[in-house]
Amino acid sequence: MPDHKSSITYFEKTGKENTEKVLDLSRSKAEELGITTALVASTTGYTAKLSVEMLKDMYIVVVTHTAGFVEPDGQEFDSKIKKYIESKGAKVLTAQHSFRGVNRAIQKPHGGVPPDVITANILRLFGQGMKVVCEIAMMAADAGLVSCFEPVIAISGTGRGADLGVVIIPANSFRLFDLKIIDVFCMPSINHPLVKT
Repeated sequence: MPDHKSSITYFEKTGKENTEKVLDLSRSKAEELGITTALVASTTGYTAKLSVEMLKDMYIVVVTHTAGFVEPDGQEFDSKIKKYIESKGAKVLTAQHSFRGVNRAIQKPHGGVPPDVITANILRLFGQGMKVVCEIAMMAADAGLVSCFEPVIAISGTGRGADLGVVIIPANSFRLFDLKIIDVFCMPSINHPLVKT
């Protein structure tokens, strides 16, 4: 990756209203750094659809919620959007979330806080999206859809849509500490009554 200067665009609010700006900034950052892969978190397909339209020349991996996230056998991702984005060459990954799973199943009836929950909550100190970009980077690496030796653009958000864009080097989930966040180029600003902006 070449030497570069970086700046961060801070969004006044979290959520969907920032999605197009995040994708625009992602395209610019990818061009600046010669990055050809984008990881996109998408629950229903809204962000995924916009990503294939705005990041046309990139290899895109869309990472969805796992099946059963809300209810057994349920899938939140729109099947028509899935067909559409796959027709544009994007990959769709629906898999076990790196920070959710067997540990969570054991925690509910037996109590305690497993290491994956602690890690996820620490990442949330930087916003919901920071936990998600780390998680989708590991999920995509575990599925063999991205390399653990090349930076990618990772896009996620708070609730629906996108409000965070980072440059990250993925790692397999069992090598969590090899994961590297290289650049944060857009994110929500801290919205707390004690913070003067």
